[in-house]
Amino acid sequence: MNSVNEKYEALIMSYLDGQCTSEEALELLSWVAESEENRLYFKALKEQNEVWSLTDFAMPEDLDVEAALDSVNARIDALETEVETKTVAMPWLRRNFKYVSGVAAALVVALFLGFLVAKPFSSEVTLAYNGQDNSSFVLPDNTSVVFDAEGSLTYNKRFAKSSRDVDFEGVARFDVAKDESRPFVIHCNGMDVEVLGTSFLLNADNTAERYFVDLYSGTVKMTSLDKKGHELAQVELKPGERGVFDASEGELKMMTYPEVKEEQLRDEHVLVFDDASLSTIVETLQYIFRIRINLDEACASRKITARFTDEDPIDEVLETIAVVSNVTVTKSDDVYTIR
Repeated sequence: MNSVNEKYEALIMSYLDGQCTSEEALELLSWVAESEENRLYFKALKEQNEVWSLTDFAMPEDLDVEAALDSVNARIDALETEVETKTVAMPWLRRNFKYVSGVAAALVVALFLGFLVAKPFSSEVTLAYNGQDNSSFVLPDNTSVVFDAEGSLTYNKRFAKSSRDVDFEGVARFDVAKDESRPFVIHCNGMDVEVLGTSFLLNADNTAERYFVDLYSGTVKMTSLDKKGHELAQVELKPGERGVFDASEGELKMMTYPEVKEEQLRDEHVLVFDDASLSTIVETLQYIFRIRINLDEACASRKITARFTDEDPIDEVLETIAVVSNVTVTKSDDVYTIR
């Protein structure tokens, strides 16, 4: 293979993979238009290369570059015949046949390239939820995303082929498909969330002062970034923990479930348990009310849904829990026992 073919083979491969620049595409297509040999070489490589079928853009059905070039050359052949019979009327065209052929073919190429420039390759897909339409989506890697509030998620069409990166804002529950070779990375405003396979709630409303991740299963790594994308801090969450990102300060912190409930109580003066196990509820009550509770393992997994305020005495709270979950609560020397 000569050096010219080596150069254009690399350029053709780059073009078929959708990776070359507009200038490189123009150079390549102009070269293709120069001769039948070049066109056949281009066609052979295109047919052999499976990458062509995987590019991120589709060539317009009504614009076939090769057919257009053949049409131009056929027209020039007809003009050449006409020039040969009327040499006086068109002497310049006959003398410059090859030049005209190249220019005409280049014009077809330029029209096609102009179409690509006017409508650049669409490499991204955006999923948006407006609060009314469908809020549930499944990404190409089978990751499930369910929006809890208005928001959007954007990913590259090559998602799951090389990396699994998305841009996100809003509130949504993620159930990430496991793939240890390609972490799932969510880019928010100044924060990245990296996972392999897990389920969690991400609140990254760009109007909020703080973003948070509530982890249900697996592990999650949260990273805060400066304006240049450099790492500022990092925390790793375990199930039942919350990661909090202060968008204004760029700070990260990890909170346990009781700490989350205590903060909720302080900010809202309300304790809400939604289908929570008695073991989780007891842990929270001990932390908030600074008491000791012995919980029998036989009833630790029982779940209840209840709502209390910080004005409710602990005895009344435990009495309500006893009725709802069908357990017995006793007290001895400031120690409560649930069985």
